[in-house]
Amino acid sequence: MNKTVAVFGATGTSGGAAMRHLIAAGFHVRAVTRNPDSDAARHAASFGAVPVTGDLNDRASIRNAIQGADAVYFVGSSAENRWDVGQAVQGINAVDAAIEAGISHYVFQSALTADARGVLLMGSKRAIEERLAELPLRTTILRPGFFMENLLRFFVPFEKDGKLVFAIPIPPEKENGLIAAEDIGRAAVAVISDPDRHAGTEIKLVSDVASPSRMTRILGEELGCEASTVHIPLDDIKRDWPQGYDDTLWLSTRTTKDNCDDLAALIGKTTSFREWTKTTFVPFFKHPKHQTL
Repeated sequence: MNKTVAVFGATGTSGGAAMRHLIAAGFHVRAVTRNPDSDAARHAASFGAVPVTGDLNDRASIRNAIQGADAVYFVGSSAENRWDVGQAVQGINAVDAAIEAGISHYVFQSALTADARGVLLMGSKRAIEERLAELPLRTTILRPGFFMENLLRFFVPFEKDGKLVFAIPIPPEKENGLIAAEDIGRAAVAVISDPDRHAGTEIKLVSDVASPSRMTRILGEELGCEASTVHIPLDDIKRDWPQGYDDTLWLSTRTTKDNCDDLAALIGKTTSFREWTKTTFVPFFKHPKHQTL
């Protein structure tokens, strides 16, 4: 396969998974990054990607990075870095640059935004989608759920008194759609391999549906230990992590019932939270740099 895909976010979790799977499928991948000499960019290059400079605040820079590519896979700045309207501005810059560069297929990794109102992060993603809707650009919108990989970074279960503790600000019995990064990578390949079929569509990316209590039970079973869920009060989030409060409130109260149907139709069997725990979380938790049970 000789097609080239420019991937924004290739140095991150979901964009990195898209990059790896696209390369494995035979695509040439450009990893668009602000700093192609960074350790993260060199790591992307180790998989076969070509790091190229692209500044999301500079449309000309974006255009130069994607010129001549057959498709763009766009993941915006991480929520950790951009919780303000800057994410919308950057995303619209990339969309406009894609029009200028004559990109034939644009894949935007958005979110499950339908029932998110008053959530700045999700509003920024909707603003990008509205810009896409105004332009003659063949587009596919992917809507991933809550990343399972958040348990490796933001809500890392920990050991206390010989027990595993999973502390999270989502109520213990509140179910949400979850997504494994590797399934995002598989979805990227499926969509970009068949643009005629998938352009103009929106696809929900949900690998499994689970509550924190169910996730805790699975974590404990796979680690062979007692495990408990601790609900972090939303007031604590508002005090200690105010930029994440609106998003956390939404995840705690949303009424939409998620399912895996869209993703299963796209890639076949999806990754259950139990399977992800076995293959990803357990090795991570038992790594020597982490405290083990």
